Amino acid sequence: MSTIITHKGRVKQIDNTRIQVQIMQASACSACEAKSLCHSAESKEKMIEVHTADAADFKVGQEVMLVGTLSQGLKAVVYAYVIPLILMLVVLFLSLLRGMDEALSALLSIGVLIPYYLVIYLLRHHLTRKFSFTLKHIN
Repeated sequence: MSTIITHKGRVKQIDNTRIQVQIMQASACSACEAKSLCHSAESKEKMIEVHTADAADFKVGQEVMLVGTLSQGLKAVVYAYVIPLILMLVVLFLSLLRGMDEALSALLSIGVLIPYYLVIYLLRHHLTRKFSFTLKHIN
C-alpha cells in the first residue's frame, strides 16, 4: 500500500536544507462550471515544509512536484483522528461505567485530548521526519 501521491507546488523560500512550497488545495468542485453560482467551491493556499539535502538544486518561484505516499497520509489520519476518538470513547465509557455524572464524563473524555495532543506536540520533530515529502523537478 505505497501508492504515490503527488501535488504540484511553487517554491516560496529556501533556507539551507529546508524548502517552503506553496500548494493550492482545491475542493472537488473547483473545476465545475457552476461554482460561481453555488458558492460552495473552496480553495486554500497551503505551505508545506520539505527537508532535503538537495535544496541548492531548487530556486524560489520554481514549479515542483511534492511526492508523498498514501500510507503516510493514512498514518497521519490515524494519529490526528482515530486515536483521539478511541481515547475519548474509552474514557467516556469507563467513566460512565464507574457511575460518574454524564456531564463530568463528557468533560473528562474531552480533557483526555489535552495530554494526547501535548505528546504529539512534543514529538513533532520525530513526526516531521516520519511524515515527510520529497520534491521532484517539473520539466
